[in-house]
Amino acid sequence: MGAQTATTAADSRIAPRWTLRKESGVVELALAGEWTLYSGLSGIPEAAAAQIDLGAGQSLRIVLKMADELSPPASSRAPRPAPLFRRVGQRTLQYSAKAGETVSLLGEVVIAIGQLLRGKATFYRADAWAVLQACGADALPIVGLVNILVGAIIAFVGSVQLQLFGAGELLADGVAIATVREMAAVITAVVLSGRTGAAFAAQIATMQGNEEIDALRVMGVPVVEFLVLPRVLALALMAPLLYLYACALGILGGFLVGTGMLDLSLASYLERTVNALNANQFIIGASKSLVFGALVALAGCYYGLRAGRNAAAVGEATTSAVVAGIVGVIVVDAIFAVCANAIGI
Repeated sequence: MGAQTATTAADSRIAPRWTLRKESGVVELALAGEWTLYSGLSGIPEAAAAQIDLGAGQSLRIVLKMADELSPPASSRAPRPAPLFRRVGQRTLQYSAKAGETVSLLGEVVIAIGQLLRGKATFYRADAWAVLQACGADALPIVGLVNILVGAIIAFVGSVQLQLFGAGELLADGVAIATVREMAAVITAVVLSGRTGAAFAAQIATMQGNEEIDALRVMGVPVVEFLVLPRVLALALMAPLLYLYACALGILGGFLVGTGMLDLSLASYLERTVNALNANQFIIGASKSLVFGALVALAGCYYGLRAGRNAAAVGEATTSAVVAGIVGVIVVDAIFAVCANAIGI
């Protein structure tokens, strides 16, 4: 067995040593270093390839020359970015396509609800009850903790300002209206988006990666009725109940701060709270919660169904679902505020 070795300095990028071995009439090319054969061949210039002593023939020289000819030329200039209007147009088309897919999914959910009302929807009742419990009872601790802290924060900020004007007794009014009308619904929806919406996206995206959704389609099972409908209905039904729970704990947090900082009595605090609230405040808050719950569930299911088929796609779908859910909640809340102000509520 003989070995012939040639090292060239024609190109500073060629760090490893090229070794040709002739054994039993077969020529082998060994690379020293963490280079692959393709990247090594494509990186050798013709001048360097000519200096390699083949010994056994010209076949390898031809391969090296072809690799050099087929490799893309090194460009000294950075690629020019696309024009501004082209980028804007591409983004517009992408968002338009996503909007169309969202509307399509919403239409399929509405049709699935019609199938449910006629008793023809396809889903497992046990799965629906499990989703209902995950959206409702299992979310009580985190929803309660966040809302009681938010109520305490509102009361603390309000008490500092009201004390400047000697109107500390109005603290109960401010906490009650802010909690019932806005904060309880919004904070609960944000918590559900980060907790339940992300779980929906991760579950469905994992099923997509495991080709379980493809198997359902092959068996003729309607995916929207089987996967999306139970989740949307469960979260839409549980969100108003969680909203009422959040209202009670938010007012409790305000009461704890009010009695501690302003020495308000329980009777006076409850009296002012009841006088400040009316049915319209609860109707607005409950309506928001219903819409927020459906929106968060739709966002999670939408990104889960359109996820890729790898582990990274599951994380991307989960992140997109949380971001879309929170942004959607804020946008819908602004629309509710404008509409409520327009009709004088």
